[in-house]
Amino acid sequence: MTILTTGVLVVILMVIGVGTAITGVQLERNGLQHAADSAALAASQAVDPARIYVDADGAAIHAGSARRAAEEHLRSYPLESSRLEDLRIVEVTVEPEGTVHVVLTARTHPPLAGWFTRGTDTAIPLTVDGEARAR
Repeated sequence: MTILTTGVLVVILMVIGVGTAITGVQLERNGLQHAADSAALAASQAVDPARIYVDADGAAIHAGSARRAAEEHLRSYPLESSRLEDLRIVEVTVEPEGTVHVVLTARTHPPLAGWFTRGTDTAIPLTVDGEARAR
């Protein structure tokens, strides 16, 4: 009976550990999604003054100024995570109607298994897409 109880406890603890790791990674992804949405909002407000009063097709936002605004915003954004690493802006695009898309990537180490992923240098990659529209 002791062997059976020990086996069941080990299985239960493993399930709890895997659930905690998955939940931790999802929480890191949610934080990264908030950062991407916030960076997209900052980028959508980076209106190019030279294009505001020009009667031309397209948005008054230039892709270069949108990327600079997103990068500047992320430098001051308070990411409250010690498990995220290699946070990068992969892509900033501006659609003709003014919608800005910001794609962020990062790597994370799950809780309770971070010692293993750090030791083997196998972090979990995360990619999120934030979008905002200038009006």
